[in-house]
Amino acid sequence: MNSKQLKWFIGGGVILIAFAILMTLNMGDGLVFFFTPSEAYAKGAAIENKTVRVAGMVQTGSKKWDSKTLDLKFTLTDFEGHDYHVSHYGSPPDLFKENQGVIVEGLVNNSKKIIQSKKLMVKHSEEYRVPKDESFDKEMLQRSIFKGEN
Repeated sequence: MNSKQLKWFIGGGVILIAFAILMTLNMGDGLVFFFTPSEAYAKGAAIENKTVRVAGMVQTGSKKWDSKTLDLKFTLTDFEGHDYHVSHYGSPPDLFKENQGVIVEGLVNNSKKIIQSKKLMVKHSEEYRVPKDESFDKEMLQRSIFKGEN
């Protein structure tokens, strides 16, 4: 290998190493982890009063929403006995409902099993299903879509 090739080889190696270091340092910020309620409870004091993400289901009958004060309270469950009472200020996401999967980001108080939510994210399916309700007028829909072809 002559000196010109060696310079290109070393320069390329330095660039690759620098790129690998930058990717490794930034990888931690990009990774998103969450716990189930049982996992969060098992972590105990390690996550006490720290901001974490906990994912579970909104328990049936637990949702209490006050639209005047923007106060939302509900119970987050994984159906394994470790439920958290969630308190959130602000409008819930559009798809938020009972028996829906959610990810709650906020401060955890394991001793009281409470999460003070800072952010709510709704987990939903990526698959579209046609509504089973056939109450819409198919003929009117056809006329509105193909109005220039009649």
